[in-house]
Amino acid sequence: MVKSVAIVGVGKMGLWFCNYFSKKNNFNVSLYDKRKINLDLKKYPYNITICKSLETCVRKADIVIVCVPIKITIAVINKCIPVMKKGACIVEITSLKTDIFDSLLKIPSHLVPLSIHPMFGPGAKQLGDTKILIIPVRNKRREQRLVKSLFNEAKIMVIKDPKYHDSFMAVILGMVYYVNLLLGVTLSNENITLLKKFSGTTFYLQALLFESILTDNSSLISSLLADNKELLKYLKKFNEESAKLFSIITKNKVKLEKRINTIKRNYTNKRNIASSYEKMYSILTEMNNK
Repeated sequence: MVKSVAIVGVGKMGLWFCNYFSKKNNFNVSLYDKRKINLDLKKYPYNITICKSLETCVRKADIVIVCVPIKITIAVINKCIPVMKKGACIVEITSLKTDIFDSLLKIPSHLVPLSIHPMFGPGAKQLGDTKILIIPVRNKRREQRLVKSLFNEAKIMVIKDPKYHDSFMAVILGMVYYVNLLLGVTLSNENITLLKKFSGTTFYLQALLFESILTDNSSLISSLLADNKELLKYLKKFNEESAKLFSIITKNKVKLEKRINTIKRNYTNKRNIASSYEKMYSILTEMNNK
């Protein structure tokens, strides 16, 4: 039975896990970060310990959660392994899996490696509306049960392998970040506050999206765009289609309308988008009621 959780890396997601586990079943939570942890424990009436060393943090923990930038995750895992107790579980939460997975497979058999991807950010208030992806390392059923026991309110979904996961993330994260970064830089000199004031639903929601993306850690954004090999084919197609559309806009309005109709027809033939408009307004209504 899990009684203690160690969190290595106390950034925004590390703090989210700290809050979650310290309140859940009164787990003992130990924290370590090479940077100074600015946490007022008086505001946390739970069992939280700030550790001065990595070894002190992880050696007695049932679960060790590594919450550091993608580029140093493997190195931190390798530092944790020698000091963890037998039977403990080490969890990595990176947004990209292909490069890290070989290292997970090499983790000694007396430890349980767990590869998950929380599909939410540190602003999540409740797990009932969230998803957590699992990429099985050794035993799918055991790992799925463990994740469910830790995050019982979230929807747990299994993705068969790391490459499959990263191909999804190329679209779900990579493309979305790419498009919104470009939108953000294009509008960086505009008065966004004034634009929001006079905007309708579409721009308002889009502005919320690209502004929220700009609050993410730059290292994370860089990794999502530069380290996911599955993303390149989508970026190439996007830029090609962008150039074609720009050319049509500047040269031939009649052809532009035909092109728009072709895009709509090709998309709607494959997908049911009839409810999208209503869903957009329901989201805005719910936001305004809070």
